[in-house]
Amino acid sequence: MKQRKRFITIFLCLMIFIASVPSYVFGLEDDGSIDLYEVFSSKADRMKTEVGSRIFKWSMHLPDDAIVYKSDRANYFDMYTESYQSNVSLEVMKNEQKYTLEDILYSRQMNTRDFHYYWYYSQKEFTFDIQQDERGEKYIRIVKMDPFYDYYLIDDAAEEFSSYIENRIYIKNDYIYNLEVTMEGRYYRENPEMFNKLTSSFVLSYDENSPYIKELSDSVSEPRAYDNTSYGWRITVNPYWKEEGISNARVQHFTAVYSDEEIYGTDEDILEEELDFNNHLPFREGITVSLVSSALPTETAEGWAKEEIQDLQQNYNDKVYEILQAEKVQLGDAEGYRVKIKYTTIPKNPYVVDTLYVIGRGYKYRLVANISDKKYNEPRTREAFETMLKSFRLTNQRSSYLGKILDPTSLIDWTEPKEIKTKRYNYKADLTKIWHTHDNFYSGGYGYYDYYDNYYYYPSMGNQESVSAYQTGNNMALMMMAGFDTRSFDDIIKDYVNMILERDEVRIGLADLQVSSATIGPVSIYRIITEYDLDAMNQFALTDETKSYDYTSLTNQYTYMVKLGNDLYTQTVTIPLANTTDYTKRSMEGVWKNTSILGTNYSSRIGSWNRHHNSEFLN
Repeated sequence: MKQRKRFITIFLCLMIFIASVPSYVFGLEDDGSIDLYEVFSSKADRMKTEVGSRIFKWSMHLPDDAIVYKSDRANYFDMYTESYQSNVSLEVMKNEQKYTLEDILYSRQMNTRDFHYYWYYSQKEFTFDIQQDERGEKYIRIVKMDPFYDYYLIDDAAEEFSSYIENRIYIKNDYIYNLEVTMEGRYYRENPEMFNKLTSSFVLSYDENSPYIKELSDSVSEPRAYDNTSYGWRITVNPYWKEEGISNARVQHFTAVYSDEEIYGTDEDILEEELDFNNHLPFREGITVSLVSSALPTETAEGWAKEEIQDLQQNYNDKVYEILQAEKVQLGDAEGYRVKIKYTTIPKNPYVVDTLYVIGRGYKYRLVANISDKKYNEPRTREAFETMLKSFRLTNQRSSYLGKILDPTSLIDWTEPKEIKTKRYNYKADLTKIWHTHDNFYSGGYGYYDYYDNYYYYPSMGNQESVSAYQTGNNMALMMMAGFDTRSFDDIIKDYVNMILERDEVRIGLADLQVSSATIGPVSIYRIITEYDLDAMNQFALTDETKSYDYTSLTNQYTYMVKLGNDLYTQTVTIPLANTTDYTKRSMEGVWKNTSILGTNYSSRIGSWNRHHNSEFLN
């Protein structure tokens, strides 16, 4: 009997001991109790009991049922937990102005707005103080209530239901940490210790050696195979790289997860960037994978790539690019074609576009790696891109919904005629379908068309309208405008030419301005051409550190003007300097040749142009 009592006593003691062990210890076992697999990247992440960021140097307790919302670099964190009936948000900002807690306290208290009478700006703040946590870290503590119920309930009832909110603001590691924890009101008043447990778990450090902490910035130090199970492909992503946007997208972008120094730079780096006018790139560095369309049985990757090379040669000036590589490649059981091009559209900041064309499993896939030439010339960085591109493979794992995806470019005859015209002025051009059109828009009685590089200034009068079109492969743009203008044609031309002569590049000979006129009976026509000298621009930019140009935004301009009575007709085609070729200029010339005003095609009736000296138009 005594032995039986002793056994029961030991058993009860053992049960009490087990119950006293903190629940999170059992959470370390992979028993599925911390089910965060859909949020995090691997089954091993179910073992995590904290979240944090090595980049921004913070960590925090992770409740078993936590729902964690995505953030690219964990400088913003948002978590909801049903067991705590709480929402946690954290924003981390660089303390560029070297603020102190006192500075922030003053700003929060004194710089209040005058429109708090709007309910959604109202606050019920009960504590506004600087305190110290159990680790000795000073912080601003703001205790407040959600004022929502105060608009529906009165007195104690409102406070009973209102959520309890504690806002903590820390300054450390050269960052400002703005932590806010919101807990449902009645639950807080019954379980204040749960709130304290959550807030006190916030730590301004990150233990990289801890196996129980989940790195939210996704800076995984090992290569990872990424499978796109919707569209049937796989790529091995290098260490400290991750996908952006939603997973399994048709267009998937991969980019590096940068360190703090690479995000913000040191003080010296920031100063250097501020002084460097040439750090602009026309793309986000990284790798983009996309399923373009279904493939025809006769299509090959080589044929597809060579078509795109031909488009490049037609639409890009041969002085702004160099083809570094064009060859067949084998990617597992799929054949591909690789084209690597160095662009100098920004003379002081060239960049490399490395493209893989792959056809397989009935679809066309394109991989594009974008990287600055400076980084491309670093062997380790170049090898990182090389490894990822060569790892691309097609798989049989894809969505059951994936069906035929038509390539719209193969369905259209781009040489088919297309008309663009104004609705009221009988001003039209016969184009082809390679030109895409915008919706018509009218100035009505609301001001003027602005002249800035491309367009002509109209005075603030009504009875004006315009139509426009553009080409996608070369960014060529057409603007046709007609409107009421009572000024003399000589004054109009003089004002317009003068504005072009005011440009610095024209003044110093980097751009050439040509003004010509023709007369057909009583009608005078002016042609005004502004073209930049690419070689001279290159030389100028390379010899002067303070000057920088992007040839994809610097445009050559071709304008025709006709005045009939008090109506002015203007047609302007702009071509970016990088895209000015014999092909694009022929396309531009074809627009005027197929333009008619009030049913008359003046181009076909012009015998010769009379060239004017620019000095004729000087004020």
